[in-house]
Formats: sequence, structure tokens, C-alpha cells
Amino acid sequence: MNSPYAPIPISNAHRDRVTRLLSAAFANDLLSMEQLDQRLAAVYRAQTPAELQQLLMDPSDPSRSLDDWQRYSTTDSLVPERGVAVAVMGGFGVKGGWMVPRHLKVWAVMGGGELDLREARFSPGVTHIEIVACMGGVELTLPEGVRVEVVGGAFLGGFEHKAGTPIEDPEAPVVRVSGVAIMGGVDISRMRREYKNERQYLAALARATEIQRGR
Repeated sequence: MNSPYAPIPISNAHRDRVTRLLSAAFANDLLSMEQLDQRLAAVYRAQTPAELQQLLMDPSDPSRSLDDWQRYSTTDSLVPERGVAVAVMGGFGVKGGWMVPRHLKVWAVMGGGELDLREARFSPGVTHIEIVACMGGVELTLPEGVRVEVVGGAFLGGFEHKAGTPIEDPEAPVVRVSGVAIMGGVDISRMRREYKNERQYLAALARATEIQRGR
């Protein structure tokens, strides 16, 4: 019988998540190269989730975590209940850091809309986005750190979803997209957030691979 006090096992998904967070922190100048190397090496030595979480301590402020600024969810009470985005014979664009309503309706009628939600914050649990594109188009870009569920259809048009890498984090926000495209198009994709230095981010991920192989 397993002891009730046995440490919780760490999955590869847990280690990969911390590796990506450390790489992103390095790319945004929150960690030096020396600090990055030390922490990446410790990722593969860690035996418990608590040890992994300790590696995300902000060196400039131990009371903060390096993943605070990278979180995708926010306090439930801060998120608006409903919201609407409409383009009729025109267009709209949404980008940057904002609170996505729990229920967001998007209409594009003989017009177009672009929603880039990579820097947005979502409510805990499920966020519903309903899209109707009639002789128009909507491009929806979601961050890689959310789970996406799509139920949509098209009539003389397209309702496309580029799934990307599956998210295994059970605490990740869920974005449920539904709707219809009538003689129009809906394009849903996932992309990661932009970093100050893209080359540093890629270099950090490569460095993590080297450290893992050298163990």
C-alpha cells in the first residue's frame, strides 16, 4: 500500500511547463543566463511539484512568481459577464491585455473582425465565445496556454480550427467557441505570446534540451 505521505509524482508535462516559463522569463530579461542554467538543471532534479514551483520564484522579488505575468486566468469577480463585438459593413480589431467576458458574442456581417487574445486574461473555468460570420470573416487568435473546444459549422463558407499542441494542465482556462459561417469564414488558431527577445526564448529552449540530454 502506498503511503499517504508519499510525494506527488511529477509528470513530463509539469517539467515542460516550468521549462517554458523559465525560457519566457529569460526572453523577457527576468533571469540572467547563469540563473537560467541553474534553474533548468534543477528542473530535471526536482522530485516534487513544490520543488518545481520554487524554481519560478522571481529573483528580484521573492514574494512573486515568474509565472504571475504569464497567467491566462484572473480573479473571477473582475471578469465581465457578457460582451459583444460587431462589424457590419466595416471592421473591428481587438488586441492587447483585456478581460475577456465570460460570454462573448461576435458578429461580422459583410465585414471583418480580428480578435488577438494572446495577451488577454480569462475567467477561471469556461469562457464562451459565439461567432456568427455572414458574408464576412472573423480571425480569432488564442494563447497556447488555454484549452480550446470548438463546435461550429459553415454554409457556403468555412469554420476552421488549427488545434495546435494539446494542453494537459487541468487548471488551464477553457475557451469554448461555437457559431456559424454563412458565405463567410471563421479562422481559429493558437499562438504563444510574443517576447522581448525571440532569439533568447528559442536559445533557452535549446539549452534546456541540451541539459536534459546530458543528464
